[in-house]
Amino acid sequence: MVLKAKTAEVVAAHVPPDELPLTLSPGDVVNIVRPDPERPAWVWANDGSISAGWVPVAVLEAPSGKTRATAEFCSQEIAAQSGDTVRLLWQGIGGWWCENRDGDRGWLPADKLKIGQTDA
Repeated sequence: MVLKAKTAEVVAAHVPPDELPLTLSPGDVVNIVRPDPERPAWVWANDGSISAGWVPVAVLEAPSGKTRATAEFCSQEIAAQSGDTVRLLWQGIGGWWCENRDGDRGWLPADKLKIGQTDA
């Protein structure tokens, strides 16, 4: 069996936030700090302790006043420069979970990627 990889070219540099990524499981309580001015479906959230990051609104709910995660999510982002090539691992809301040439994995916004061909 031959494994195929889908790649993308980074078309705009991306600098991840300098925060310990927020890792959520269903039911985890988060504090919403502010909406993302460039991506309306995302908010900056923290766990009230040391972790924070951009989280898609689609994985959050607030039925009783407390905002809770409804799905597993990790806010880890990776740095990328224009012209870099990344391997696309999973498509999420507004972005891709990617792997760079150094083996680092994390989110990159979809608008910063030009999707390439599948490599054999």
